[in-house]
Amino acid sequence: IVSQGERFKVKSVSYESTDSKLLDFIKSIEQDAFVKKGDYIDFSQFELEKSRLTVELQNHGYANFANNYIEISGDSSRINKEVDIFFLFRTPLPDTTHTKFITGEVKVYTDYFKDQLVDSLYSDTIQTVQYYRQSAAYLVKPTLLSNSVFFKQGELLRRDDRQKTFRKLNSLGTYRFVTVNAKADKDRDSIMNFEILLTPFQKKWIYDGSLEGYFSTLGAARLFGFSISSQFVNRNFFGGSEKYALRAEAGTEIGYSSDKGFVQRTTNLSLQNNLNIPSFQDFIGLGRFANRTGLIKDKFYKNFVEESSTNIGLGFSALNIINFYSLSSFNASFGFDYTSPKGNRFVFRPLGFNLDLYSIKDTARFAQNPLILLSFKDILGTGFVFRDFSYIYNKPKDRKGNSFLAINNLEVSGWEVYLTNKLYNAISGSDKEWVLDNKREIAFAKYFRYEFDGRYNKEYSRTSSFASRLNLGLIIPFGNNPSAPFIRQFGVGGPNSLRAWNIKEPGPGGYRDPLAKLKETPVIFVNQGDIKIELNAEYRFKILLLLDGALFVDAGNVWTLKEDPNRPGSVISGNFIKQMAIGAGYGVRFNFNFFIIRFDCGYKIRSPFEDPYKKSQWYTFKEIRQQGLGNVQVAVNYPF
Repeated sequence: IVSQGERFKVKSVSYESTDSKLLDFIKSIEQDAFVKKGDYIDFSQFELEKSRLTVELQNHGYANFANNYIEISGDSSRINKEVDIFFLFRTPLPDTTHTKFITGEVKVYTDYFKDQLVDSLYSDTIQTVQYYRQSAAYLVKPTLLSNSVFFKQGELLRRDDRQKTFRKLNSLGTYRFVTVNAKADKDRDSIMNFEILLTPFQKKWIYDGSLEGYFSTLGAARLFGFSISSQFVNRNFFGGSEKYALRAEAGTEIGYSSDKGFVQRTTNLSLQNNLNIPSFQDFIGLGRFANRTGLIKDKFYKNFVEESSTNIGLGFSALNIINFYSLSSFNASFGFDYTSPKGNRFVFRPLGFNLDLYSIKDTARFAQNPLILLSFKDILGTGFVFRDFSYIYNKPKDRKGNSFLAINNLEVSGWEVYLTNKLYNAISGSDKEWVLDNKREIAFAKYFRYEFDGRYNKEYSRTSSFASRLNLGLIIPFGNNPSAPFIRQFGVGGPNSLRAWNIKEPGPGGYRDPLAKLKETPVIFVNQGDIKIELNAEYRFKILLLLDGALFVDAGNVWTLKEDPNRPGSVISGNFIKQMAIGAGYGVRFNFNFFIIRFDCGYKIRSPFEDPYKKSQWYTFKEIRQQGLGNVQVAVNYPF
């Protein structure tokens, strides 16, 4: 029995302090308060208001102010159930006021090391900031360093300036350690001086390589995979703390069956170049245009320009699934990456190109599925103004152990080409669709693609937690494209998805792939769709020392947007819930803290299609037992 009693409201809010200047400033920002007249009494709102006031004061020169200087009290009336709230701002004894600081001297040591002799250093002054260096030339361009220091001598000291300076300098991959020391001026107690110590890495180039292997089962067949990769990284490529990375990878898969023995199944090769520039390089003026037209607010744009980085990518990959199909892909991109002070990440690529060239070898299988064959056509994915945008919302773990991560990605291809083609046809009176190459019939890919990946974690204790994920996807082709590109469609199954099924095995919808019945031969599935719905949940717990365990449930499927007569039941409909595949199982993980080796055993519980003999989609207990160890998935780190 719960007797909640009466709810108390805020009757009035008043501020008290012996520091009149501080009090005047508090009253000037009162309109943004979290606690206002008429609100119900809420402890969490009081804590938010204390934090807000502390941050505002620290951003207006009160560098030493802390929330323990704020005391909240109330005077309640038993008649009206209303409370007068008093915010008392105490002062540091024996002073009667809080010191309001002005930014003084700022010294930056660009190649600092312990016991460095200051008298022997070279020095320069750039925009009132003093730079000291051991070497004759700057390790990192002084213009970049100047744009990374946000302190302004003679202006009010701001908490945000100190944090932004630390974040920006820390993001420069050239430096191993970044230290920002504050020291009150000896002669003027209202002046705060700063020393910034930058300790560079000893090596400019770094190299790492790896050799990986894995084993999986496809029915009664066995699959062995091997890959080798290497990466060269330069932390200061052009002297502006640019990070250049060259990564190469090659691998193969070998299948074994009782009738054929060892047979090579796949080969893959990739080469990727990436250049990260730790500054905003708006060559085509999209950022300025978005700001001037009101698409981006001034405050966000200012932070974006000051703290974002520019990424340029160029790469090639080749995948050969022997006796099935091969894919050669070339990619190039240009975009920006920005992480806000709250930890939310924005990734925007205005320019991006993907050339995908297919070679079909198993023509007999694809002849039975014309819609799949159309998705395997050679294409060029383009973005001249907008290619894709990702927004990653991150809510860190709170006091109750709850955390949330949401990844949103919007990708568009071919819309600029489509509109320009339409305009050209309208002016010229023709009805011609532009293609890149008439001989190879390389078309421009035209589609909208959106994917949402939401992850919720609940930590019960240091040894147990609950994790869940909701993954949704939609891709819509437009123009004269009858289907979306195969490489951009959605699939489910595998070690990070529905673990009771293999990669791209389930679906689409209630369609039953006839190859799924084969047990002795390794099968390469191509069951993808335009819509994806997937849900995952698992309970994680400690077993002993490095050994962890997990119990999990996975559900999901993919569907097509259009009817496909060759794949009955594949289209999305009102019965989509009945076509959800469900699997469950257990996992054993070796937890080495910095990485995890995971063995998950998944069991099929519910099929996306009905068994024609037993008239049911659910597996019986006997059928589940017959799956033995289940579908064994071996992977590194958590699936979500």
